[in-house]
Amino acid sequence: MSSTQLYRLSGISLLLGALVSVIAGVMTLFFNHNYTASLSTFQSPLWSTYYSLFFVALALILLGLPALYLRQAGRRGGVLGLVGVFLIVLGNFLLMAMIGYFVSILPLLAAKAPQVINAAFESGFGIFPLGGTAFGLIGLILLGIALIRARVFPPFVGILLIASVVLSLVAFFLQSGDLLAAIIGLLGTASAAIAYGWVGMILTTQQNMRGAEMPSSVQTVLR
Repeated sequence: MSSTQLYRLSGISLLLGALVSVIAGVMTLFFNHNYTASLSTFQSPLWSTYYSLFFVALALILLGLPALYLRQAGRRGGVLGLVGVFLIVLGNFLLMAMIGYFVSILPLLAAKAPQVINAAFESGFGIFPLGGTAFGLIGLILLGIALIRARVFPPFVGILLIASVVLSLVAFFLQSGDLLAAIIGLLGTASAAIAYGWVGMILTTQQNMRGAEMPSSVQTVLR
């Protein structure tokens, strides 16, 4: 498989991941998706559907991240971008582990042993959602700065990633389950999705990819 095909597959993965993340984000407007939700919410179809879509979105974005980084590696902010991608990957893995618990175990605990739920979070499970979110947000900031500095992709891509972090933090500090918090959180998700989707479109366009792989001096000579 050629590098062009790999870039295209990675771009498609980012596009699909962005689309699925927006669909999952829209669902948060209709129910409380936090672990502070009611026991009936844990057992509802919306709960399992949302987190299943969230898992798929994280997995698809993970598949596309290496190509995103490789396109801007070696430019200004290359090391910063590598650290950002590493933190995003680490955060996504922690969140995926959390999702596995939320989908497979939490509904059973809500039905059979609800008193165990709070004990599980107090015993250290909280490191998965909190650590995953923290690593992911820091990684997005670093990757956004790296993309702006490298100028391989439009600078607006990096700005959107940083904006998604700001919006997510605002939603986090607002009251959990509040509609305004859900709307702001959705805007943060959409901001990151537009950034990933934009990169995905560039990676899937062979002409843009070839042009971006050439140094600017070479492109000037060819013109």
